Order: sequence, then structure tokens, then C-alpha cells
Amino acid sequence: MRPKPQPSFAAISGGVLTALLFFASASQAQRVETSLDLGAVALRYADTLNAGAATISPRAAGEWGRGVAEASGTYSQFTSGGWSTQGSLSGSVFSLSTRGFLAELAGLAGGSAHHDGTRTGQVLVNGRLHFMRHAREVFFGGGGGRTWVGGGSRSILLGELGASTTLRDVGATLTASPAMVEDSIQYMDAQLALSWTRDRLDLGALLGTRLGDQLTFLGGTSRSWGNLSAVARMTPRFALVASGGTYPIDPTQGFPGGRFVSVSIRMALRRAREAVPLNTTQPELGTTTQEIVPVVTGFTAEATRSGVVTLKVNAPGARSVEVAGDFTNWSPVALESANAELWTVTLPIKQGKYQMNLRLDGGKWLVPPGLLPMLDEFGGSVGLLVVDPNTKM
Repeated sequence: MRPKPQPSFAAISGGVLTALLFFASASQAQRVETSLDLGAVALRYADTLNAGAATISPRAAGEWGRGVAEASGTYSQFTSGGWSTQGSLSGSVFSLSTRGFLAELAGLAGGSAHHDGTRTGQVLVNGRLHFMRHAREVFFGGGGGRTWVGGGSRSILLGELGASTTLRDVGATLTASPAMVEDSIQYMDAQLALSWTRDRLDLGALLGTRLGDQLTFLGGTSRSWGNLSAVARMTPRFALVASGGTYPIDPTQGFPGGRFVSVSIRMALRRAREAVPLNTTQPELGTTTQEIVPVVTGFTAEATRSGVVTLKVNAPGARSVEVAGDFTNWSPVALESANAELWTVTLPIKQGKYQMNLRLDGGKWLVPPGLLPMLDEFGGSVGLLVVDPNTKM
């Protein structure tokens, strides 16, 4: 993530929601995740100013039925003696999937406070329509809100058009986002986000460019930006996080663009699922094997109105297939073999939205084909399963 201040009054409200999510019980939510990052960041912003800071960043995310919410905050203590706090609240409510379409209503509130008395804030609301087919998605939407800098406020109108796909371990999302701030600033950001997951390592890359008003008066002259990030999961509770690159001017709140490098240790306050390494058992000396490497060639979820769902996995060559998700409290559940390729299990799962993974032969956890990939608190991939008796996935 780029280290720009987030929108103001939410520096308080974000901390409140973090506490609420931390103490929420699993019976109240389908899933609750909390984590804490301790690290350091070096900045060069407005093309001329250098700064360094120690940072502490809590994050919490939860899911309730068809809704999701996330709260995050950061306290930065600069080497120069100054400080800043920032926080944000975001949430979305989703409709049930109908013929591959999914509607979303989303909101964001956030803010920042600084030692020199500067305050910023913003509130945004937008709607999206998602069309999902196998491992691909197209989405579009729009919305608006207001932003505050000091004592003044401005209106914002936003649009969004994008597409995403997953090929093997690589996910890609391309978006175009036109924006208008009052009647004086008009621009469009185009961004390409890439992610790659393998065993305990997650890599991400972001490339972006801006068309329209250049806004050099805010500090910085570049129209393009890019950054890289890496998450190395050392244990189920600890990960090393590193990122660096450039970030653009934020015209909605008047922040300059710049460059950054950051390193932190991430602690999962609620236990995360452990990515199990691939089976590396070697044959005995003097023997040879020609095992078929198991692959997942298909996945379906058939829901009934009685509240049960049959999960079916096509996995030629597999000796065992397991699933884990919100509906199993992330405990692995074994599927039964129906034939040489098909594995099935029937579970009581109510109508709603869930996250899940599957694995073959005790290997690493995978996103089932056909499900929209999402990220957990360590940046690992999980699949979005929408249970709807009227739709076959």
C-alpha cells in the first residue's frame, strides 16, 4: 500500500471499528480477521522533501451474511519529531448472484490528523455491478461524496470500469476510473494490478497512469506510477511485509505524489490458515515412480432450498481432496471419491456469501476454479463462494 494520508474524523471511527471487530465473536460473523503491522517507512514527496517514520498499523475485517466491513489505521512517528495518524472505514453489501451478476453497494469514510494541526477527511458512496464467469470478471459503477481539507470541503464524482482474470497462480485486474472534483479538476486514472501466490510467498505489482489535469501545483510532476510488494509468511501468525515504488498526487485531498520504501512485521491477532507445503515425499532408494500430478479441472456448488450444498471437484490423479471455508470454521473437510476424477461432499450451508479454498493430496490451498479470488489478511488468496438456490455455480 502506498503511504499517503487517508481521509480525518475516521481516524477515530476507524479505531473504534477495529476494537469492535477484534472483540466480535465468531458466532456473530461468518469471518473476522485482525492483524497488526509494526514497521518503518522512508518517503520522498513533492519531488524534494525526505522523511522517515516508525509506523504501527492495525487492521480488522469481518463478514456478516452478504456484507463485509474493514477498518484500518496508522500512527507514524517521524524521525524529525512530528507525527501523524490516519484511519479509514469501508464496507460493502452484495446482492445474491443472479445468472452470474452481482450488485454491490459500497461506502468509505476516512481521515487524517497531523502534528501541525492539519486535518483531512472524505466520505464516498458508490455502486458496482459485477459479471462473473469462471475465473473472469467485468465490473462497472459510479458514485460520489465530499472531501475536507482544513475548513473547506469539495464535492467528488467518480466512475469505474474494470476487468479481472486469473491464470494459474497469477491474478490481473485492469481499471479505468474517471473523476471530477468540483468543476475545476477532471482526470482519469488507469491502473493494472498483478498478484502472484506461491506457497508462503505473495507478490504484487501496480502500474498506473493519469490522463487529464496534471495537478503539478500539488507537488510532483509524474503522470505515471508503479510499486511492488511482497508478503513472506514465516509462521501462521507472523509475516514479513515489504513494498516500494511511487504513488500519485491525490487531488481529492490535496496530497503530493512521491516515492516510498517500507518494511514491517505483520502479526495475525486471530489465527490465520496455514498454507501447507506441497507433498515432497521422495521414493525409496532404488525405486522409480511416474505419478500423475493432480490438477483441478472443474468445481461446482449445487445449493438446494433446504439449506444444503453439494460441492463437486473434478481432480484427475488426486488421492485426496479437501475443502475449508467460513462454513467449516476453516477446518479441512474431506470429499468422497465418486469416480476416478469426481469428488463430492454435501454440507449444511445457508444462503449467503462465503470464502473458501481447496487442496489436493495435502498440498497447498487453492482457489477453486470459477470463484472470484480475494485476499486474506496476509495477502493470501481465497475464493468467493455465493450460495444461491436459484443459481448453479
